[in-house]
Amino acid sequence: MKRYFPLLMAVLSLAAVFGCSEEMEYTDSTLRYNDFLRPEGESDEIYALQEEFYRDEKVYVLFSDTLSRQYLGDDLAGNPCYSYHVIDMAYSLTGYIQDKFKYEYLETDAEKRSAAQFIQEQLLPRLSENNRPYSMLLVNSITQYTNQYTGMVAVSPAPVVYSGWQCTAVAVGGVNEMDDAELAVYQRSLLKAIVNNKMATVDESVFAEFYSFCDSYYGTFGMNTEEAYYLKEHYPTLKDLGFLSAYGYMDNAYYEAFYNFKAKEYDLSDYIDAIFSSTKEEFMAENADYPIVIEKYNILREIIADLGVILD
Repeated sequence: MKRYFPLLMAVLSLAAVFGCSEEMEYTDSTLRYNDFLRPEGESDEIYALQEEFYRDEKVYVLFSDTLSRQYLGDDLAGNPCYSYHVIDMAYSLTGYIQDKFKYEYLETDAEKRSAAQFIQEQLLPRLSENNRPYSMLLVNSITQYTNQYTGMVAVSPAPVVYSGWQCTAVAVGGVNEMDDAELAVYQRSLLKAIVNNKMATVDESVFAEFYSFCDSYYGTFGMNTEEAYYLKEHYPTLKDLGFLSAYGYMDNAYYEAFYNFKAKEYDLSDYIDAIFSSTKEEFMAENADYPIVIEKYNILREIIADLGVILD
């Protein structure tokens, strides 16, 4: 062991000399060559865009799920063999789903520039820094296949956002042809999809206060009952109760007093739709006479903000 000690000391001394050299230029180690920063098959122009995007946003932007390809050699028939590093949306830290994903890619550098600009200007400013994805895969469209008894079946409607472990895929096809009004509508649809993804991962106790106003009515049905007549007298409209929709409420031709309420998940979905289909000012003006609706709306906005989505 002693005979290796002088050599080891020499190596360490040499490393120290070079490590302390004043002539060496410092570079951000996160911008060294890596698969996420310089993925397989992009042009020099897009590589420059990806590096600038990461420097500005600290999020990698991708346009293909193939990150790298490495030549391994030839097989016995002389055909080249490669290994691939690809984004696997089905993988997470807690498990692996059987769903498969297919993407229609953006074809031109101009489309990729427009997509990156849209994400940078319209979407990322609405996500708090601590809740931004590690990377974003920007594509024309996403097709998700789930395993059914009959085989793999495409999910309908197709997702516009899907969040995996290391990457969030976003369908941005056509944004380069949208006007400002269309871009604003599409931005809201993407934010709603992101919120729905996040909502699916949080504990239901988070929504306890939101659900408390209508908890005794979810999934219930009544016609000409004492409860139905009470509701008709004291809560003439759905919004007086705090609902935005129901299967039916005092509108049945055969019964004087009738109600058929949806499950609580639909109530939550109605309010999420409301938040992303109009401005806060518009919603408040439309529902000024319904204090329960206003209170539930504000509670849900606070939950969404806590999830890292910045609302207007």
